[in-house]
Amino acid sequence: MTQPTRTQTTPDQLRTALTIFRVTAIIAGLAMFVLILEMVLKYGMDNDVLTWWSPVHGLIFMVFAAATANLGLKVGWSVGRMILILVLACIPFLAFVEERRVVREVEPLTR
Repeated sequence: MTQPTRTQTTPDQLRTALTIFRVTAIIAGLAMFVLILEMVLKYGMDNDVLTWWSPVHGLIFMVFAAATANLGLKVGWSVGRMILILVLACIPFLAFVEERRVVREVEPLTR
C-alpha cells in the first residue's frame, strides 16, 4: 500500500486541513491553561470546581491529534513528525509556537 503524496491532495483540501489544524491547535493550547488551572485548584487548594475539565481537555486533544494526522498525511509528514508535533503541544506556550511554525511551512503549499 502506498502513502498518499502531496500531488494527490488539492490546494483546497490542504487549505481546509490546515484551517482545521490551526483552530484545533489554538483551542488545545488554550485548553492546556484551563487544565493547569484545574490542577492548581485541585492539588494546591483542594478545590474540585474544575474536576470535570480533565476529560473535556482529553477530548479536545484527541480532536487536535486527528487534525494533526489529517494534515500530516496530506502534506506527507512522517509518523515521527506528527508525534513530535503532538508532544510539543503538551508543553504550555509551545503549542502556539508550533502552530505558527506549521502554518508558515504549509501555507505556501495551499496556493
